[in-house]
Amino acid sequence: MPDHVYIITGASSGLGAELSKQLLHEDNYVLCLSRTENDDVRRQAAGHNYSFHSIDLSHMEGLNDIMQDIFAKIELSDIESITLINNAASVSPIKDIQDCTQEEIMANIQLNLTTPIMLTSNFIRRTSEWNVNRRIVSISSGSAHYPAQGMSLYCSTKSALNMFSQCVGLEQERSTNEVQVFVIDPGMMDTAMQKIARNSDFELSAFFSKQKSEGNLSDPANVATKIISIINSPLIKNGDIHRV
Repeated sequence: MPDHVYIITGASSGLGAELSKQLLHEDNYVLCLSRTENDDVRRQAAGHNYSFHSIDLSHMEGLNDIMQDIFAKIELSDIESITLINNAASVSPIKDIQDCTQEEIMANIQLNLTTPIMLTSNFIRRTSEWNVNRRIVSISSGSAHYPAQGMSLYCSTKSALNMFSQCVGLEQERSTNEVQVFVIDPGMMDTAMQKIARNSDFELSAFFSKQKSEGNLSDPANVATKIISIINSPLIKNGDIHRV
């Protein structure tokens, strides 16, 4: 069994896929959760400790079963650390709230907020007796701090995720077996999510298009490298919000 375990949600594309690829190492065990498997990750994972778990994280069904399956694969006696990276998110729907359907609202809140909360609770509970380094990293967004027309769900869920992580960080400071819980804001990246924002009919689409045309979007691979460095930093404090 490798020394370090990483559980990554939203690993099928963008930042999640890049984190998965860069964490594929002989010392690591990478477990990916998403609806579909990334072909590049699968090819690069040959010969490495890797497993893919297919699940739609915008629905509750199967979440606990997936976590039970994941933890059953881990040989506790051999590992030094385990890290949960809550990366999965969706910017959709991008429209005024009265135009959003009930299904769209529920799916967005489930994926962006409820699932990270449930996974955090599940992770802390299942590892409460583990004598290893434990970390929960949630990927946030600058949108958590800036209200935007048409993005009420995305902005609100990211803001709530920040506050949730800070609260749990305070809880863990009182624990005798502390879990490091913190947030990383990756900045604007050249991802499919950014493309959706550029191509949507709303007030900020021109702003997002300008960021792309002026070369202001970061390469997800470069951001993933920086995030891994932050995750492994000894300077991490509970409840921190790090910005790449």
